[in-house]
Amino acid sequence: MDTEQESALLLLAIYQQAKGSTQERVEVDELPEWGDLGDDRLLTLSRHLEHVGMLETHKLLVGLASGMTVRLTPHGVVKTEQLLRDRDRPIVRYDTALNGLVTAATDKFPKHRLELPEFLVSRLARILDSVLTLDEIFSAVEFLEDENLVTVERDGRRPIAITLTPRGRLCGWTDNVDVRGFLAGQQPSGIHQNWSVTVNGGSPQIGQGNVQHNTFGYDPSQVLQLVRELSDLVPSMNVSEVIREQITEDVEALGREAGREEPRPARIRRLLEGIQEDMRAGVAASSGTVASMAISYLLRTM
Repeated sequence: MDTEQESALLLLAIYQQAKGSTQERVEVDELPEWGDLGDDRLLTLSRHLEHVGMLETHKLLVGLASGMTVRLTPHGVVKTEQLLRDRDRPIVRYDTALNGLVTAATDKFPKHRLELPEFLVSRLARILDSVLTLDEIFSAVEFLEDENLVTVERDGRRPIAITLTPRGRLCGWTDNVDVRGFLAGQQPSGIHQNWSVTVNGGSPQIGQGNVQHNTFGYDPSQVLQLVRELSDLVPSMNVSEVIREQITEDVEALGREAGREEPRPARIRRLLEGIQEDMRAGVAASSGTVASMAISYLLRTM
């Protein structure tokens, strides 16, 4: 069982049943295909969604999901719509295919050989309720082969299995599989396969992560870590004093915002973009490149 993934799917089912309304009440145990899950499990998932601020529960019978109705919160509506938009983004689907293939092949220890029909029916080939297409999977296989991460077995021109190369194993033998990050020489931190509802830094978030529990959507703790790194880095940046002062002010403001009980993503994005622009304009020292890459990553996840 994967509580995070199931919670996201349940949230989507509630959203669809309620037609995105925060006023419509939904009986959880009467949702199509969810009634057979069992009262205890439905109660666990619903309570989790309530805990992270996505649902309000009503008519709760202690210990049972029977008779329980729920209602979406405004936060639940916004985040579900964000999930649905991201589910259909080509780059998200491409990263899902790349990371999923490497993750699945890594799990085939010690030979690391993965048959593609097996992958196609696995949870790693899904984004919420959407299954990756054959074209998306074959395109990802071709990319992994071009980057010498896998060798490919074919039946005619169609790939039927992949095996990780030594380089591919290095990519897969990490806590968080991030193919594009690995190829760019970055720390693993990318868009991953299974969607989840979780809490980061005390602020309700909803996003996606693979079995290593990554999250899609910015994590305030990552922002605070970046603030600490930038604070140490600013004095050595090869920028004018005016730009240095501006970056310092923005970094301090970023730290204050990320440390709020409920950080404002739009405000964090504006500060990150401002810092990034100042660093580029000032031709910051090479040591600032890592920080710039971290900023770019955070902006991609917001």
